[in-house]
Amino acid sequence: MADNSDTLKNAGLKVTHPRSMVLGLLQSNPNNHLSADDIHLALSKKNESIGLATVYRVLTQLEIAGLIQKNQFNDTQSNYEIKKQHHDHLICSKCGKIIEFVNDDLERLQEKISTKFHFRLDSHVMTLFGACGDCLQNNHGNRK
Repeated sequence: MADNSDTLKNAGLKVTHPRSMVLGLLQSNPNNHLSADDIHLALSKKNESIGLATVYRVLTQLEIAGLIQKNQFNDTQSNYEIKKQHHDHLICSKCGKIIEFVNDDLERLQEKISTKFHFRLDSHVMTLFGACGDCLQNNHGNRK
């Protein structure tokens, strides 16, 4: 994993081993959305003795510092990803597949709606739930 001491320092965080390891893991998996349990398990497999409570604490610190994004794709678990260009998510309710997308038309429509209601849009999160193409094909388009 890359040395991310400067990244942590520039975000106003003290460089600690747990912070470096958690951030490094997320940086090395930029297309994945990992839970705290996933991160803890991956670190354990690397013989890192970082407790689950520490992982949760570090994730909160990295999120507050703006280095990672927390996503709530279901009622029971949060997932984390490295902060990158704005994007939205499609979530398959059957298999859990996560598809990231950017749609300029959708972004313009959100601005138009905000303007219509005299609302200054600072940010947004869009997560759409349904069935992916593979699940539709395997289940012949049946609903849940």
